[in-house]
Amino acid sequence: MSKRHTSRALRAMNIASDIQLDIGSIATISQRAQGTAWRLGLFHARAQHLLIWVTRGAARCNVEAQSAAMSSHNALFIPAGTMFSFNFETSCFGQTVALPASSLLDWPDAPLLLRVREPQAQLTLTHFVEAIQKELLDAEPKARIAADAHAQLMMVWAHRYQLHQKASREDAARRLLKAFCALIAQSEHSDFEGASMAEFAAKLGVTPTHLTRVCKTACGVTAADLLTQHSLQRARRMLEDDGLKAVDVAKRLGFSTPAYFTRFIKTHTGATPSELRNQAKASRIKSTA
Repeated sequence: MSKRHTSRALRAMNIASDIQLDIGSIATISQRAQGTAWRLGLFHARAQHLLIWVTRGAARCNVEAQSAAMSSHNALFIPAGTMFSFNFETSCFGQTVALPASSLLDWPDAPLLLRVREPQAQLTLTHFVEAIQKELLDAEPKARIAADAHAQLMMVWAHRYQLHQKASREDAARRLLKAFCALIAQSEHSDFEGASMAEFAAKLGVTPTHLTRVCKTACGVTAADLLTQHSLQRARRMLEDDGLKAVDVAKRLGFSTPAYFTRFIKTHTGATPSELRNQAKASRIKSTA
């Protein structure tokens, strides 16, 4: 067969799919910026989907006015038409993949930032990027179809990894909340009763901000709110059920002064400790009369 006929046969076998990848679909971060920081660094939108896979160094992205730091082995999936900026340090290296907004490509509907921690997962994503590039460069029979298939598999991987990360975060959050609640319950029988939310967070090995965010997401109230409810419930039991004086309750619950305890009770119940104790006593007498 002549070279002319061979070339024609290869073109016929290499029928492109609707995704239509080309050599320019794969580029390093610096190549995508074309040597000028503004091409990625200024807030803009693109007609194609874009994957930015940082394998070394640091960067900062701003996607739909949400800013986030990126570091080694972070992947950012940006849907076509999404406003974003990406500023990277000179030591930052990685790959980008630009993909047409095709109905055949199951791209995430919303921007997706993945922190890819596991070495095997890092290798998997790198493999997909390199496989797409290899098919486009080698121009083997059906190379476009193979490149499109790798792109589709990459998106399947991204969706699965997102679900895996979400499940991992939820599991970690549940463990933290369980430990927090157990610590609150244990504090009733220890010197830790009356500790601040920051002290609880420190004992759990997390920041107060993280503990607050996890609680707010899980149950709609902050960690400090949970501690307040617990202290209020304990205080009312001691005042109304046990008939203890405010000064004794304040001491047992770790309040700095009886006056502060009185303000706490008044704020949350509308009555003073003495009024709550007397009202409960009168109710018991009435019920037994």
